Amino acid sequence: MEFRSTLHAVGIAGIGMAALMFAGSAFGQFPDYGPPATSYAAEASKYPDAASKPTPRTPDGHPDLNGVWHHFFGELVHQVGGNSFALGFAPPPGAKASGAPPPRPKPDPMPDYKPEFVAKVKYLSDNQVKTDLTLHCMPPGVPRIGPPHQIVETAKQVVFLYADSTGNRFRVIPTDGRGHSTDPDEESMYDGDSVGHWDGDTLIVDVVKLPSDTWLGDNGLFHTSKLHVIEKFHRVGDTIEYTMIADDPSVLAKPWTIYRTLTLQMDSLEEAAPCVDNDEGHYVNSEHHGNTR
Repeated sequence: MEFRSTLHAVGIAGIGMAALMFAGSAFGQFPDYGPPATSYAAEASKYPDAASKPTPRTPDGHPDLNGVWHHFFGELVHQVGGNSFALGFAPPPGAKASGAPPPRPKPDPMPDYKPEFVAKVKYLSDNQVKTDLTLHCMPPGVPRIGPPHQIVETAKQVVFLYADSTGNRFRVIPTDGRGHSTDPDEESMYDGDSVGHWDGDTLIVDVVKLPSDTWLGDNGLFHTSKLHVIEKFHRVGDTIEYTMIADDPSVLAKPWTIYRTLTLQMDSLEEAAPCVDNDEGHYVNSEHHGNTR
């Protein structure tokens, strides 16, 4: 399945922001599919037997998380000339195609905000083109950036690689038993202070010290600097069961949990083009854009 759409964007430079705008409008033509669940479902449909494969392990006995687990642009969105972009679900060479379109993804549950903050979420979402900093090339932060596109695992750390619409990013998570930094003067970071440990066959990543100017996800889902994120990675065959739990008692009535099934990819991760913000000052309306994460 492949379709193409022509994008005429004013003041857009670089495939990062252009693809972001394209995907929001293109997916809107197909209400059964929509980011972020669509791209994971599409990739999983290429490898229907992935979960039944043997689960490889590293020399220290942990499940082997090494590999490319998701493509942000690679197989899904690519430039075909000028301002024309193509979105394709065709399997890469050697992949086993199921012969069916990607399964209909279930939408993520919305975070349960305390009543006094619901209006703020709506305001930020309604004014997204001005309030969503990722549309101006700022990092999405954790957890919005989503699961890593590639994982590099060693005995003492794991490295998460991302080819994001805001540029290429990485996270280095120690798994050697150390805790979070105790320096009271250390400032928050877009990807936070992350430490990891193994709980049986599940890698647990604990993230704190996240800045309050990022969002949990699309649509104005703001948080405070009290945000605490837990990510879980459990490999089953050639899949990873990914769980994200975001807890911010300052604004959320209860922790927010989302799930993803990541599928081992057969090809390499493609580098994302640099994000160049030529949008600011050229908006003609407040049309809401979708998120391809």
